[in-house]
Amino acid sequence: MPWKSPSRPADPQGIFRPVGFISEESIQRVADANDIVDVVGSYFPLKRAGTSFRALCPFHREKSPSFHVNPSRQSFHCFGCGAGGGVLRFVMDYEHVDFPTAVRRLAQRANIPMVEEASTPEDEKKHGLRKRLLALHAEAAQWFHQNLLKSQDGAAARDYLKSRGLNSEIAKGWKLGYAPESWDALLNHLRDRKFSPEEIDKSGLASSKDDRPGAQLYSRFRNRVMFPIHNDYGEVVAFSGRTLVADPKAAKYVNSPETPLFTKGRVLYGLEKTKRDLIEKNAAIVCEGQIDLISAFEAGVRHVIAPQGTAFTTDQARLLKRYVETVLLCFDSDAAGKKAAERSVPALLSQGLTVKIVSLPTGEDPDSLIRKQGPEAFLRLVESAKEYFDHNLAEAIASGELEDTAGKSRLVRRLAPPLALVQDAVLREALLGRISTRLGVSPASIRGVMKAPQIERDSPEAPPQAALEEAISLTEGMKMLGQLVLASTDVREWLRTQSPLAEFEPQAALLDKIASADFPDHAPPHASLMAELSGAEERFLSSLGTLRAVQDPLQRAKSTVQGMRRRQLEQRIEDLKSRIGDSSLPMEERQKIQKQILDLKIRMADLR
Repeated sequence: MPWKSPSRPADPQGIFRPVGFISEESIQRVADANDIVDVVGSYFPLKRAGTSFRALCPFHREKSPSFHVNPSRQSFHCFGCGAGGGVLRFVMDYEHVDFPTAVRRLAQRANIPMVEEASTPEDEKKHGLRKRLLALHAEAAQWFHQNLLKSQDGAAARDYLKSRGLNSEIAKGWKLGYAPESWDALLNHLRDRKFSPEEIDKSGLASSKDDRPGAQLYSRFRNRVMFPIHNDYGEVVAFSGRTLVADPKAAKYVNSPETPLFTKGRVLYGLEKTKRDLIEKNAAIVCEGQIDLISAFEAGVRHVIAPQGTAFTTDQARLLKRYVETVLLCFDSDAAGKKAAERSVPALLSQGLTVKIVSLPTGEDPDSLIRKQGPEAFLRLVESAKEYFDHNLAEAIASGELEDTAGKSRLVRRLAPPLALVQDAVLREALLGRISTRLGVSPASIRGVMKAPQIERDSPEAPPQAALEEAISLTEGMKMLGQLVLASTDVREWLRTQSPLAEFEPQAALLDKIASADFPDHAPPHASLMAELSGAEERFLSSLGTLRAVQDPLQRAKSTVQGMRRRQLEQRIEDLKSRIGDSSLPMEERQKIQKQILDLKIRMADLR
């Protein structure tokens, strides 16, 4: 069966694209073309260790390498945390993406055209429109970029970026651009590139004075420095444009409207570049704007992101939770920045994130501070950031707000609602006790106003939380059989003629699934089969290791299964004997059980 994308209620970051089927042939071609050693080695260095390669595990903290990559089986396994699987599973876990996205990324890496079959005409239409809009945005981004680098009209934009410490190399790295002061230059360029008026309209790059069909379109972005906004796949899905004219009537920033590609509350600016640093630091510094983020990143502070707006949404917080546990809000020190931080806190706390506040000097933002004092000064402030509740207590003390009862009451009413959103019960009680002690207010009084605030959600329905997968745990004998199943076609063919292994151990259904597949001896199962396995099943298979040469694997498998059957029969006999020991059992029932025991003993004798 081809792999079908499951329906999903929400689509943060545009990860779950509207596709129908990915053919088995495409999945297998992609897996075959991407050697796991090359793929893993493109992310971090591997060292040869005998017939395999090893490194420090990227999925947990460790001092000695326990992460192994096996080229013969095309699998990876960490003996420390248990992570494991094939090349597609590695990309899914390392990049934090779903299966179809992992297939596409590896297909792109190997220059393999994808074969995808839309399941309905509507799906096909959506998929086609998405491809066209992505191509349109890529074309627009290149056009803006060339205007910035080469056009005479772009001189003011180049001068502005230089004044902010962003040179041409940085501009190239972030694909920054310039939208000229023209109502139709971009639109004419896009028409020349064969994009239709409908596609241009749906892209959000054009506006009209009214919503009538066929109304005159004009460029949304004019005389602005352009920042392309990417999804985490690296595709341009929207733009943000900063004005170059100090006009009080003009908006300082203009952003793309929501389109089939872009939902503002589900995208984090810079994530496609910074996510590995976020994972490694297990923390995210949240900047208010694109230039703050770029300035920090280029100065070496790379675990940074920026929301598309003035405050975090629940969808953005949920997305960020995939990468980090701690968020450091680093908004401007003015009233607007403080308000944006306060508005961000509920969404972040509701997702179980620890929130800290970075206190910037008055009049400074991350960009100005880094340019004046260097990244070290900025990092010192980041390292000294106080947890949200402690920050508020410290500010209240410094301002004198706690000098009277009314001030204490106001602070309690500010802190109690977000405190109710803290997910960890132990942490919540510790914070409650700390606030109670510092304010001299009883815990009961604070609990009385601990009603969680309503959190605005951008998506009508939140995506389902990933279910906790039950780890695969099999007996040593079944593990040996698993190694034989992976190593020998003869063993797999024989097992197909036998009773399912799941009759011995329910979780051995995984081995029944593998035995039903055809693949060469000592080679990994086909990628299309691996695509059907859960993460726990892939981790278990990777943990089995490579079986050393066995003289007769089929005979070994037969004797292993025979031993399992004997133990199964012995257990059933013991269970029946314990029932006979019941003195209240009627004689007729006792005789039936004795016959069952005799039959089982005969079956045991036949096994010898």
